[in-house]
This record gives sequence, C-alpha cells and structure tokens, in this order.
Amino acid sequence: MAQLNSVLTASAARTNFYQLLASAIDNLAQYKVNIRGKGNAVIMSEEEFEGWKETLEITSDQKLMKKIKAAEKSQKTYTHQQVKDMLGL
Repeated sequence: MAQLNSVLTASAARTNFYQLLASAIDNLAQYKVNIRGKGNAVIMSEEEFEGWKETLEITSDQKLMKKIKAAEKSQKTYTHQQVKDMLGL
C-alpha cells in the first residue's frame, strides 16, 4: 500500500478512498482534500473527531478552564487510587 500525502486533490482522494478511510481509522491519520476552487475538506476518524469536539467543549467552558489552570498551578499530585476514590469508582 503506497504512502499517501496528507493533502490530496479530490480526484486522488476518490482513487484512494478506501485506503484513506482505513488509514484514518487505524492510524488516526488526517487528510485534507482540496476540492477544485471550492476549498478543502478533512477526512479523519470518528475517534479523532470526537476528541476535537470534546477539547473545544472544554476550552470554551470558562469556569472549567479556570479550575484547570488553578489545578496546574497547585502542583498537587494524587495516586491512581485517590483519583478513583474521588470519582467514586
């Protein structure tokens, strides 16, 4: 299987469509497809896409971001068991 560039024309993407999908799913690869004169589209795995959405959701929550920044500054550390206990797991 040939290595694909991360930027492809729509024609190249069509020719290699199943290889693109398999690589996106198996390797979390991302491909930008240039659609002649209309812009670009991206092919990525659902897992990667859901991760991006979750990151955007977290970073758009100002209260949560303040808590994250405060936690980073606190330098506190917890054992795995302590975290499980705090989460009730």
